[in-house]
Parts: sequence; structure tokens; C-alpha cells
Amino acid sequence: MEVFVALVVIVVICKILGVSNFVLILGFLGIIELLIILMFLFFVFHTINLIFTKKKTAEFTKIDTSKKGKFKVAFYKIDGEEYPCVFPKESGFSSAYSTEKTYKVRYSKNLKKVYDIWAVATCIVGLIFSITAVAITISIIRNFEYII
Repeated sequence: MEVFVALVVIVVICKILGVSNFVLILGFLGIIELLIILMFLFFVFHTINLIFTKKKTAEFTKIDTSKKGKFKVAFYKIDGEEYPCVFPKESGFSSAYSTEKTYKVRYSKNLKKVYDIWAVATCIVGLIFSITAVAITISIIRNFEYII
């Protein structure tokens, strides 16, 4: 809510200073492009990190909030140590986690976290969609002079 109020205050100040609507829209689109590029870099980081992980056999232990996190994540036990998953649990697939089964996970020594099958799928799909989003927005920006 605070972000929305701050944006409204910024827009009002810009309008008082005489900034045109075109420049405001262009600035808004620039912020969106920056967020798309940051999303792309986020998925590139996790995909590269995923490449350097080691495959391990793990036991699912629980779903809980990690120490530094805000979201509930799946926890897996590897060699007597419990590690959280990199991404939050899939809320629609809570029945996919079973304490009776062992799972193949990818362990990241740098992050001290694991990538389960859902996290691997998130990395792959997120990377594909973010590459597509960056490519589409860059092509729109290149053709922007023809639109005006």
C-alpha cells in the first residue's frame, strides 16, 4: 500500500512540475522493463546455481517457514542435516509431499538449500518465460520509434 501511495505522490509532484503524460508513461514502462530484466537475472542466477549442484537422495521432513524467509518451504533431510528448499512450497500441490518417500533433490553447497523437482521446474519455466519477456519488450522498444 505504501508503494502505491508513494507512486501517486511522485505522479502528483511530476504533474505540478509540468511533466507530460507521455514522459510519465515512458517512465512507468521503463520501471516495468527494469523489473522484467531483474526477473530474468534472478532466474539466470538460480539456473546457473542449479547446474553446479549435486544430486542427493533426501527425505521430506516438514513444511515450515525458514529462519530468514517469509514463506512456507519444504524441508528435506540429507545425511542427517535438514535443509530448506530454495523456493516456497507449491500451494496447489501440498499432497505431492510425503514423509514416507525419498526424493531426488539437488543440493546447493553455496546456498545450503535444496532444489526439489518443483524448484527445478520453476527455474526452467521461469527462465524460459523471462527470456521471452525480455525479448518481446526489447523488440517493442526497438519498434517504438515507428509507433510514435
